[in-house]
Amino acid sequence: MKYLLTIVLSVVGLILAACNGSLSSMDAVELRERAYECQMDPSLTVAEIQICKNIQRECSRRLKLGVYDC
Repeated sequence: MKYLLTIVLSVVGLILAACNGSLSSMDAVELRERAYECQMDPSLTVAEIQICKNIQRECSRRLKLGVYDC
């Protein structure tokens, strides 16, 4: 069980690392749409929740730069 959990967390970490790099290059319309989908979907998986947190983090980062994309 512990072995499986370690593998799952490693895979999720790799996916998030790959997604994090692409979020900064995502255009405003797509970022806004994905942020909206995250807010409206009541049945997100654990991985999707983490992706949504990364999307929200990117929205916050852009907001600090004065770019109101989300």
